[in-house]
Amino acid sequence: MSLRAKQVIIATLSLVFLVSLIFVQWMEVARKQVEAGLKVKPVSIPAASQSCVACHQKLTPGIIDHWTGSTHAEKGVGCLECHKADKSDADAFNHEGHWVATIVTPRDCSKCHKKEYEEFEQSHHAKGGNILASLDNFLAETVEGSREPFKPFNPHSPTMGVTEVNGMASANVGCKQCHGSKVALQATSGEPITLDDLKPGPDGKPTNLDAVARIKKSPSGQPIFDEASWPNTGIGRLNLDGSLGSCSACHSRHDFSPRRARQPENCGKCHLGPDHPQKEIYEESKHGVAFRDLKDHMNLDAHKWILGETYTQAPTCATCHMSAHSKQGTPVVTHDPGKRLSWTNRPPVSRLLDNWEDNRKEMQNVCANCHTSNYITAFYKQYDDFVINYNEKFAKPGEAIMKALRAGNLITKSDFDEEIEWTWFYLWHHEGRRARHGASMMAPDYAHWHGM
Repeated sequence: MSLRAKQVIIATLSLVFLVSLIFVQWMEVARKQVEAGLKVKPVSIPAASQSCVACHQKLTPGIIDHWTGSTHAEKGVGCLECHKADKSDADAFNHEGHWVATIVTPRDCSKCHKKEYEEFEQSHHAKGGNILASLDNFLAETVEGSREPFKPFNPHSPTMGVTEVNGMASANVGCKQCHGSKVALQATSGEPITLDDLKPGPDGKPTNLDAVARIKKSPSGQPIFDEASWPNTGIGRLNLDGSLGSCSACHSRHDFSPRRARQPENCGKCHLGPDHPQKEIYEESKHGVAFRDLKDHMNLDAHKWILGETYTQAPTCATCHMSAHSKQGTPVVTHDPGKRLSWTNRPPVSRLLDNWEDNRKEMQNVCANCHTSNYITAFYKQYDDFVINYNEKFAKPGEAIMKALRAGNLITKSDFDEEIEWTWFYLWHHEGRRARHGASMMAPDYAHWHGM
């Protein structure tokens, strides 16, 4: 081979190597952009929404910037596709020639996401708003505040401008932000107007037109929300159209990022703290440790996110309770997180759910993507034994004692006015839940020291 031929071959190989390096670097940059949520996607602005985008780019640029990075923007789902309303909707108003509504409800989302809507509607999440005005919410509504406004403590040294205290303030910024509020509009006479007044029909339209006529509106004609009920993205929100929930509780507007919805921090807005520390329990577990170490390799932005196929590094909350996995045959996502639970550890005494055996089998199939059947069976034996021990040694005797005290008129009928009621409450509601949840997700410190 001549020297010239050798030079040509070496130059060609060098060029190929250089191009390969550039390509690999480009691919790595693109991957990092996707992981960081910075990758610019093609934006398709529907004709009807073009004026919305142009105006709100100046008024609320954050909303538009988030939306332009969304799959909605890529697929041509714009502002009006979600916010468009019928003139007969209770919260509808004419805005720049279009009838729109501020709140996008699950009923609105169901126009495109029917399966997800129907699954969510059957879930315990959708019933989260049932806590309002219940015994469970007694602490926020009565102990921490008052169900009726009250006068300031010291009328001789008042806080400037304060003549009346909103006793529901703690419930509004605490309980309702996770469980959901009953969305209300202001009436011209001052009281709130909710779905109870509007009486929406099967189509979500109000049937009580007298209530509609009493809705207070701004000078531009926009219905005015009762500030105690909005803003709110609680998972069990009771909407004006009769639908339950808020999709943006998990799918944050306006980019609706699947990557964010799949991460434990997303669930941790509500599933944390002294009475249900699932986030902290997960972080302590081997699953949480693996996630923190390997999250950059988990393909979190993928359109199809399937355990055992598109990732295997670690499970998140979504992995175990909702997402698709390779052992399903046809991988299917569920929007009912309770479909894979066998025990409910929410009440004082844990109980097995209806269809718990089917639910457990589905959860065990998730586990089987990474663990052997013997391992899975042994884990559930440990978990079941722990829950039964808690039930029989603490919960059932505790319930019996409290029942006997009430039956014998040894304590009053009022809640939380005697020390033993607080003792019992902390035993099952705090330590008891921490223990059971710790056992369910392999967090020994929560099962033992923080729990039992």
